[in-house]
Parts: sequence; C-alpha cells; structure tokens
Amino acid sequence: MGAARCLAAGLLLAASVVATAQDDAWNGFDLSGLAVPQQTLVNGGQPRDGIPALSTPKFTPANEAGLGFDERVVGVEIDGVARAYPRRVLVWHEVVNDRIGERPFVLIYSPLSGTVAGFDARSAKGVDEFGVSGLLYNSATLPFDRASGSLWLPLEGVAIAGPRKGERLTGIVATETSWADWLTRHPDTQVLSSDTGHQRPYGQDPYADYVSNSELRFPVGPLDARYHPKEPVLVLRHGAHYRAYPFAELTAHDAPFTDTVDGVRYTIDFNYADQRALVTDAAGKPVPAATEYWFAWHAGHPSEPVYQAPR
Repeated sequence: MGAARCLAAGLLLAASVVATAQDDAWNGFDLSGLAVPQQTLVNGGQPRDGIPALSTPKFTPANEAGLGFDERVVGVEIDGVARAYPRRVLVWHEVVNDRIGERPFVLIYSPLSGTVAGFDARSAKGVDEFGVSGLLYNSATLPFDRASGSLWLPLEGVAIAGPRKGERLTGIVATETSWADWLTRHPDTQVLSSDTGHQRPYGQDPYADYVSNSELRFPVGPLDARYHPKEPVLVLRHGAHYRAYPFAELTAHDAPFTDTVDGVRYTIDFNYADQRALVTDAAGKPVPAATEYWFAWHAGHPSEPVYQAPR
C-alpha cells in the first residue's frame, strides 16, 4: 500500500507540474473553448503585464511635444478634444486606457502585426481596463480585460476566451498618421507624454528594421504573396462583414472615392504622403476603421474580400 500511495502521489505531482507548465505557457489564461485555432496563438516571450499598459496617461500641449513632423502618431478626437499618441511611446506599452470627458476608451498598437485600433471601454458591467496578455494571435498583441481575464482580438475587438467570450467592443475612430498631418488638422491637440512612470528608452524603436523587411518573428496562419507582408491594410467592418484595402491599392486614387461594404456606401480619403486613410459615411460622419499589416490580416481572414483599384 505504501508503494501504491507513493506512486499515486507521484502521478498527481507530475500532473500538477504539467498543468502548471501549461498555465505558464499561456500566462495563466484559460483557453478552454477558445474561439480561434489554438495553433494561431503563441507566447510572445513576455509574462502577463510584462509589457505595461498605460492606465493614467499624461499629456502635454502640442508645442511641447518635441516630435518630428514625420513621426508616426495615432490620433483620436472625441467631443472636440483631440489627442495624439506617438509611436515612440506606444511601441513600449501597446495598450493605452484613456478617457475624454465621459468616454473611456482603449487604444491598441501592436508593432509586430501593425495593428492599430480603438474601442469604447464601456460595458454592461462598467468601464473595462485592459492589459497586455503577453500572448500573440498571428503576431498581434492580445489584450485582456482585468475584470474577467478574457482575451480579445486587437483588431476586431471580439473576446475569444474567458467569461466574456463572444462579446464585441464598439469601435472608435483612431487614425495612424504623421505628426505633421495630425497637427495640421488638429492644432490644439494634446500629446501623450513620455512621463509614464516607466523607465523606457522612448527615443529608440526596437522595431525600426522590422517594418521594412519581410521578417516574421512568430508562426502565423496562411500567407499570401499578393502584397509585401508588412503592407498596411485599412480594414472596414459592417455587421459581420469585413473588407480590406491595401494601401498599395489606395495609392491608385488621387482623390477621395466611394466604395460599398455589405450594401453600405463609404468614402475613403487616402493621403499617400502621410500614409493615412480616413473613412466617412454617406452623411460625412467619421467611421471607425482599423489598420494592420497584410500578413496578419490575411492570416486571420483569408477568405474576406480585398479591394482592388480599377486598372
């Protein structure tokens, strides 16, 4: 009996070690019932919150920002208040929880997948605060909400694991562009400060060479050679339908043009010099959209339609 008990105890201990290792591999997140194929997820090498999301961001006036005109920023305007979030800060944090007036929102910036998206942070249970899970979906940062521990797709704003699986966040207009473009259109903008409470080399870009080459640092889903892997893609969603607009196709238009997604007409204004795309509806109201690198978009949506400009 003693030997049997020792064997049973040993098996239980081994099972516990395996379970702990599996939990550690996924940073403690429960992936049971995962809504995407598990092989599309990897651990990016960071623990949960190893990349610190910003939750109490500070801002400076535009004339104190010290940004070069060509620097990249993500711009948000809500109720007449404009804010710019420089890439030099975003690449070190990837998730920013912020609020303008009564509108809490979250910005997601994934340097590995080129994902830029913003979402309203209000839910039926209050205001969500998001962190960085350390996990990647087709190279894209997977944020998680702190209240439930659910994992969310960064571009689609859909929960894929956890108690809130299947829920969708409401998008906000968040536009990546040059500092010169944003400042010209929003001269009174506020600018996210590098005074974040974290020690980071904000003047250095750890992804400087990654943008221009074809390197993929992690396994992803199916690839498509129609465009450079890092080609930026504008993504529009209407209902359950998406349409992708590679910037390489948008360059064919030297003026705003209209297109239809799921029977709804939109106007797209692409600026080549600033690598910026704005979307409005039939009434001229700005429409939430997102951007992502071609490889990441196609890996997650291989069958979604892709816009081709008239030849």
